[in-house]
Amino acid sequence: MTAADEAIMIEDCTEERVLQIRQAMRSAAPLPAPVASETERRQPSMNIRDWRDADPADTQWLYAREQDYWVRELAWDASTAWREIEQARVTWGLPGRIVIDEHKTIRGWCYCMPDGETFHLGGIVADDPRVTAALVDASLDIASAGARPARVSSFVPTRADGLEPALVQRGFSCERYHYLARPVTPPVSSGSSDAIGWQEDLLVPSAILLQAAYGQGGRHFAPRGLHVEWEHYVRGLVERPGCGVLEPAITRVVRTSEGMQALVLATRIAPGTVHLAQVAVHPSRRREGLGRRLVEEACRLAASRGARLVTLLVGDRNLAARALYEQMGFTARAAFVAGTLSYRAT
Repeated sequence: MTAADEAIMIEDCTEERVLQIRQAMRSAAPLPAPVASETERRQPSMNIRDWRDADPADTQWLYAREQDYWVRELAWDASTAWREIEQARVTWGLPGRIVIDEHKTIRGWCYCMPDGETFHLGGIVADDPRVTAALVDASLDIASAGARPARVSSFVPTRADGLEPALVQRGFSCERYHYLARPVTPPVSSGSSDAIGWQEDLLVPSAILLQAAYGQGGRHFAPRGLHVEWEHYVRGLVERPGCGVLEPAITRVVRTSEGMQALVLATRIAPGTVHLAQVAVHPSRRREGLGRRLVEEACRLAASRGARLVTLLVGDRNLAARALYEQMGFTARAAFVAGTLSYRAT
């Protein structure tokens, strides 16, 4: 062995390890095995499996744990969503992965949802950053298995240890969303208002308003900011239960001859919880207190219809909205991570 060969071998070693290597070279004795650190010993030995092959008893246990978290921490009954996910898993093969360690303990799991040009990471749960990273990599492998999508998107609660760093390291553009909550009580009087509830012909006007209100800042909801994407997004809110069941009477809309001016779209996510899935004001009507007034109206109506809690999500970078909601009595309860990885321009 030349001096150059020796230098290559010991280039990245500690001084103590260098001495061990040189001594072993001189005596031709076997090199002692490196001792694993305490951190390395604690890291899980992972077996990543296709969750479509999982025992239904195992997936039901996973859903039960998630349901407990969503009810306890978010005041959100997601039981309908878990039933739909399980049905999709066993009937048409909703993709996902489960991580099992050497003790046959489930350490994490995820599921994914193809949706046109977007591949959604529907949920990621893990108790160790290494498990989280493995699940993100497995999800990206699933996304690239066939025709690669235009983008991979995720909007999930922070249920996986180290999720945001794992996404950022793989090229995702991420933003944290604060999940806020406010207790509500039935009002003494409702007062008058020019706002109306949800009507069937409001889907398209809502998409137009959201497109104007978000501008280029709504990529997590409409990746390219196109009207057709906003219409698809609004249709999902009002027709599917993923974000709760639409509450037409609690939803607040201000509409004039010039179009929809403001919207607070409300859904029921639990018997005692109403979620404000969207709060939007047209740029031309900002700084009039319109958004605040409609949120207050929605809170009063929610309380009068049996809700004890009103929740909403607000982006970490939206400092003005965060300050407003704090003034209105909303407090942080949990956090979500929104991430988007673009594969190609569309």
